[in-house]
Amino acid sequence: MKSTILADRAQGMEKTILRQIVDLADASCINLGLGELSFPPPKAVTEELSREIGRWPLGYTSNAGLPELRALIAARSGMEIDADRVCVTAGSEEAIFLTLAVLVNPGDEVLIPDPGFSSYPKIVRLWGGVPISYGFDRANRFALQTERIEAVLTSKTKAVILNSPNNPSGTVYARDELQRLAAVLNDRGITAISDEVYKEIFFGETSPASISRWAPTAVVVDSLSKSYAMTGWRLGWCIVPPQLVKPIIGVHQLAVTCASTVSQRAALIALGGGAEDEKRRNVEELRRRRGLALGCLRNTLGLPLIEPAGSFYILVDVSSWQARWGSSLDIAVRLASEHKVITIPGIAFGPGGEGYLRLSFAGTPEDFAEGVRRISCLLA
Repeated sequence: MKSTILADRAQGMEKTILRQIVDLADASCINLGLGELSFPPPKAVTEELSREIGRWPLGYTSNAGLPELRALIAARSGMEIDADRVCVTAGSEEAIFLTLAVLVNPGDEVLIPDPGFSSYPKIVRLWGGVPISYGFDRANRFALQTERIEAVLTSKTKAVILNSPNNPSGTVYARDELQRLAAVLNDRGITAISDEVYKEIFFGETSPASISRWAPTAVVVDSLSKSYAMTGWRLGWCIVPPQLVKPIIGVHQLAVTCASTVSQRAALIALGGGAEDEKRRNVEELRRRRGLALGCLRNTLGLPLIEPAGSFYILVDVSSWQARWGSSLDIAVRLASEHKVITIPGIAFGPGGEGYLRLSFAGTPEDFAEGVRRISCLLA
């Protein structure tokens, strides 16, 4: 029954399936649902903070963030922009929240990836928008295809959310495909929202491309959480076109006033080069863990899987198990309750993820191997 107390926008705002599954974990569980690295924050950051924190003013910053941090983010962006187009936020999710707040009117459509990050459709709905899913080429490791997005564009489409490297598939979108898509969106006046929080965790020779290179009105979202193993610091940012600057900062002021001043100081250290060596070593260790995880899955489960080109997730195809154990959610719940291993069901990321489990190799290889051993107990 619909509540008479809640506002319409608050209906259905319970935790995502992902969070509900993670909440099933207890001390006896192996957690392969981790959306964060097991590495500590960079020593360069924590050590300089401990030395200097008593010397810094730690009151409010300007609503948009420390001017020197905004300038540094702009300089590192690869875009020819000034610092005024940067808003420092309480994590990347707030940046997406703000962007949709200033773009979406009731009834506007926002295209979201399927499978994709589970918060996207909820935030769209919160602002009165209508999330419309677009799919990927599953036969080609969930590759981006412009024609799939074109097929669901309408006169009501306000924005298209992109996420490369993608969560949950680990797919890095092809440069030429992003260029093709940018031309389509530019022609129709549709805003691209590019979630790039995994962009520095990639395993190929070249870094992931950003649609902002070809779409001048794109919004770029990023954070310290993934690349620098700093999830709890809640420090992100968005780079927005000039016409969105004032409204973005205005809504941000009403939501949180400003991002944490301590976290902004930490970001200056991290993005200023102090943590680059540690970040590079972490990515190399993730490359090693990726190889071990893929070998472990093939040797132990022997199921089809998607080799990630970025991020720290592997999608494992469990569709052959569904006749016996049910949906991906049923399988994940059974694994958590009976075998004490946390996995994320593909359905948590949309209908396009059904038939898969997302496993994270962000933890230790030993924990990953033990988790996969417990998963294999379903076959006993």
